[in-house]
Amino acid sequence: MSSVRALLSLYRIIYASGIIGGFLMSLAGLWFGITTGYWMVPVAAGIVLGALFVSLRGRVRELRSCRHLPGPQPSFLLGNMGDLLAHGHGGRHQALHELHQTYGPVVRLHLAWGTRPLVSLSYVSPHLHRKELDSLRKADGTVLSRSLMGVPGGDLHRSHRQVLSPALTSRAVADRSRVLHEVSGRYVDRWRRGDGSHEALQSDLRDWSVHCLSAFLFGDDWEEPADWHGYHRALAAIEEEVSFRAFHPFFVRWIFPRRLLRVRAAYREVAAVLGGVLRRRERRAAAGCPVQREPVDLLDRVARAPWSRKDRVEELMSLVLGGADPMSYVVSQALVMLSLDQEVQERARKAAEETEETDGGHGADTGVAQSPDPYIRDIVHETLRLFPPVPFSAKLTEHQAVEEGGMAIPPRTVIMWMKNEVGRNPEIFREADRFNPDRFSAHGKENETVSNFLPFGAGPRHCVGNRLAEQQCAVLLAEILKNFHIVPRTDVAVEFHSTISVVPSAVPVRLVAR
Repeated sequence: MSSVRALLSLYRIIYASGIIGGFLMSLAGLWFGITTGYWMVPVAAGIVLGALFVSLRGRVRELRSCRHLPGPQPSFLLGNMGDLLAHGHGGRHQALHELHQTYGPVVRLHLAWGTRPLVSLSYVSPHLHRKELDSLRKADGTVLSRSLMGVPGGDLHRSHRQVLSPALTSRAVADRSRVLHEVSGRYVDRWRRGDGSHEALQSDLRDWSVHCLSAFLFGDDWEEPADWHGYHRALAAIEEEVSFRAFHPFFVRWIFPRRLLRVRAAYREVAAVLGGVLRRRERRAAAGCPVQREPVDLLDRVARAPWSRKDRVEELMSLVLGGADPMSYVVSQALVMLSLDQEVQERARKAAEETEETDGGHGADTGVAQSPDPYIRDIVHETLRLFPPVPFSAKLTEHQAVEEGGMAIPPRTVIMWMKNEVGRNPEIFREADRFNPDRFSAHGKENETVSNFLPFGAGPRHCVGNRLAEQQCAVLLAEILKNFHIVPRTDVAVEFHSTISVVPSAVPVRLVAR
């Protein structure tokens, strides 16, 4: 927490220096022009002074425009950054939980001067589905600004989705589910060869997630990088930087040159790996006359897209970055919950075995028949409800006010739904803190559905790979259940930090081979 306080103090100094410095320089310019007769100097000083006045006035108007909404008192320079970072950068979801407990389902928060205010909701609003509300997932021009993660809404965004979506439909995922089974099977075999107490389970789960995504998306052209650990570090560095910049002042990218150099080096490393994947596919496609055949997988579609090479590479990067940590987190939390509920674990194991018997061993050849049992998919959904890997998503109301809880949210405000709060809201879910996969089954209560908490976002900017993510997690859970008993461990300390997703330091379970 001392580092957070030091960071906030630094931000205050920068803002205060800018205001005081601009004011003093303007006065000095005016005095110099009047005494020397160089009128261009006082004119420039007057422009600077006017811009400073307009900026100050805009901040005052912004603070006043939202004061009818419940929330903590903001400071002029940093707004409520201190409240948001009360538990550190990785504990923002915990801070928001406490704020919702204090102020109710609608909480107003101002960020640092120059950053739009936000309103956090503990429920899913119908407004979040509106097409005119764009996602806040806009990059800052330096990290993934040319991918779905960064492009603004409109024709360019639609063109990217039109290229990617056909390769990520439910049918497309089912057709290539053999890939997910093969990769998951390799990791299960590795754990079976161990002693059942694999100490690096969390690291393995992240490896599995990257391998699954890459093998599914890139097919035979995916080759594991020579420096696998370096590749992982580069992915993590990009994720952490995107997350860090989302809630900090606009100038944060310039005041920490080491961070900037690190993320640029990480970008180059990941781009080199994925650029190599793309080149291999382009060479194979050229040799095979691609115009005469349908695209085989997502990489085929990206290779043919009318984009620049940088656009293609960044889109591949965004797909890997958007899925690696979130899916490993879902599986790790599902394993923990299954270890603590032996009844659910046994029921899920029987469901997985019955599906395998029904499949008759032919699924590996067809792919389509290998969809996991619906109960295991319900376990994935219930884990997403209790432990959303991306704790919050946001929309931007640009031109018109939006009404929430009888209160008007002014234009140019970010509307964010806090998924941890939504998923545990007792007004939406019965026994909200209980792990109960049945709530999402055909026998569950009618209003308890995934649409009640939107783990993959909403509207035209929802996660393009949600079907792949669900299938990927369900396949690995089914394989684990068929091969292991999942036993809780009490001797493992777990810490969490946040990048784009939530990342645990360990998985407190033991996989005991059956």
